Amino acid sequence: MKIEYKGTALNEQEREQVWEILCQCDDEFYPPLSARNSSAQKQLKAAPGETMIKSGQPTVYFEEMIKQQFLLAYDDTGCVIGFMTFKTDYICEALEDFGTSLYITTICVRKHCRGQSVMGKLYDYMEAEGTKICNCPRVSTRTWSLNGAHMNGLARRGYEKLVVLKDDRGPGVDTIYYGHVVL
Repeated sequence: MKIEYKGTALNEQEREQVWEILCQCDDEFYPPLSARNSSAQKQLKAAPGETMIKSGQPTVYFEEMIKQQFLLAYDDTGCVIGFMTFKTDYICEALEDFGTSLYITTICVRKHCRGQSVMGKLYDYMEAEGTKICNCPRVSTRTWSLNGAHMNGLARRGYEKLVVLKDDRGPGVDTIYYGHVVL
């Protein structure tokens, strides 16, 4: 497996493979990516009396995400098997005390490649190389409170829970921001 920093310069084949992976992972996010309009969307739950409407495919999300920075994971044949997107110089109200960071927005891995440490290797590269390339030692991300696997992985990597937005994604589903400073 090879990890590569692509910035925003994905070729057509990489874009197509990222799209395939994103569609494969759509329903694994809460709410689904096809019900969102961006990777940094602040309103993640429906207004009272409304429901989040899936658009079928995560087209709007993809069009926003494709403008971001990319790390790609490739198998031995050169096929994209996973990706991590992030924003540089990121700050939002929830992260004001943490400071400007590299904000990881989306991580997806092909289903048949899971269990091969693809996500861990993307994080390894972000922490060891991405922070140097982008000249920023702070890395942040967010997830939802029912995503135990991601939260445990972040804790093992030394990420600290920074902010919890109670019921942000619906009753009983919080948004949790994490941060890590690479020394």
